[in-house]
Amino acid sequence: MRLDLPIALLAALVLAMPAQAGTLTYSEGRGSWQSTRCAPPQQPAFLSQNPETPANDLNAQMEQHNAFAAATQSYMNCISQEAQGDAEAANQIIIRTAQGLIEQAQSQVGASATEMQRRQ
Repeated sequence: MRLDLPIALLAALVLAMPAQAGTLTYSEGRGSWQSTRCAPPQQPAFLSQNPETPANDLNAQMEQHNAFAAATQSYMNCISQEAQGDAEAANQIIIRTAQGLIEQAQSQVGASATEMQRRQ
């Protein structure tokens, strides 16, 4: 049996079941994951380079930048948590599926042994 057949079957089983939160896609031998819970923050306008910009305007722009940096950290934390949850869910799907296949194979071997003993 070719090695890529079990991998393809396993990938099909994983992709057939929904991920915990994000979207998992597999096409042409490549997989990708996309968050469905986390939205990236909107980047603020660039700071003014005009030396005549009033200090109050520069301070407001710096506050916007600092808020953007904090929102970006929250976004990265959200992505990390969502990806971790999805990875754990996918891992459990793979383990359950593999256990089922192993139990099925063991059952077939047992049935074959029983049939052989019955025919003796």
